[in-house]
Amino acid sequence: MELISLDEIVTNTKQPRQTFYETSLEELAQSIKERGVLEPIVVRPKDDKYEIVMGERRFRASRLAGLDQIPAVVRDMNDEDAAADALLENFQREDLNPIDRAKAIEALLGFMTWDKCAKTLGVSESTLRRHLDLLELPEAVQRELIESFNSVSGSCFSEAHARVLKSMNSDPAIQARMVQKIKDENLSAAETQRILEAIREVPAKTEAFLRVPLRVTEEILKQIGKAQKKSKPFKAQTAKQHLQALEKVANQLSDVIDERLIEYMKLEEMNQVLSTCATAFSELEGFCNKVRMALRKDDHGFKEVYIHCPLCGRIELVGSLRCAVCWTVLRRCLDCGLYDETYQRCSVSEDYVYLSEAESPQETSRSFNCSDYKPKFEPRPGR
Repeated sequence: MELISLDEIVTNTKQPRQTFYETSLEELAQSIKERGVLEPIVVRPKDDKYEIVMGERRFRASRLAGLDQIPAVVRDMNDEDAAADALLENFQREDLNPIDRAKAIEALLGFMTWDKCAKTLGVSESTLRRHLDLLELPEAVQRELIESFNSVSGSCFSEAHARVLKSMNSDPAIQARMVQKIKDENLSAAETQRILEAIREVPAKTEAFLRVPLRVTEEILKQIGKAQKKSKPFKAQTAKQHLQALEKVANQLSDVIDERLIEYMKLEEMNQVLSTCATAFSELEGFCNKVRMALRKDDHGFKEVYIHCPLCGRIELVGSLRCAVCWTVLRRCLDCGLYDETYQRCSVSEDYVYLSEAESPQETSRSFNCSDYKPKFEPRPGR
């Protein structure tokens, strides 16, 4: 070990660490001023000078601290050993950014086999390839990763994000916007992956996905998925399940609709809720019209006549025969305008229908599917 003049030392242009942060160097320089260089650097003789093998940060900080000399271990080393030692010293350090590390590995593989390089660094070949994958990223993304690695402001752009963005190498413009979106919205790598998947699934909505929050992206995909599902062949055996689901949703909707809510809503919120309800109403109205057309198409004798269930009060179409809630027979002679309650008979057929049957009909009763049934009043849904 010798004390060597700083003027006699030159840096290694191929050394692993290519990025030096001023704040970090100044902190190290202050420490050197107070306590000196505690660990000597390693150099090798080269062209009448000494080339740094390990310790360039200490060398730079010593200059900042105003030193003339620095303790150094002088070793005779060839290019391969010098490169290996330099990389090995930096490889396990947490403050070596991923791009510098990858470039150093790439340089080492210039004169080492994959197997020897992996053994020298104490890692697997798959780990080496994983590091080198980062060099396939565009320079703009690499610079962002370097800058964010030691960012004082704590940038959320990480190596994991960079690896996710690698799948978009064919479109640098989208990559750049995604980098900014990651920082603006503090997205995780998994969330970033989800947005890129959305872009690949629905390229036409790329601009929307880049602008809106992830939750809105998910909603857009959900709506697109619904449309695609509707375009597929419908399975007739699931119609009953769909009807049950529709009944459930309708009941839930009825529970949440309360006009008193308007008193607590802001102007913007009222506009939004009206838009939402209008959209739902439009879809529901379109569906109802198609059901009406289907009922009229085959001449089922369809009449859009609404009646009250005599037991639970639910409003049903007369053609439903039974109440969907309590399963009560809907057509009662007692509610029919053609029934003479005094003489307990039908004024059309002139058949006797006793009051007990008129009040509580069964499927065997005359009124169950009577084509002449004429309710005394015709309630409409919502009335």
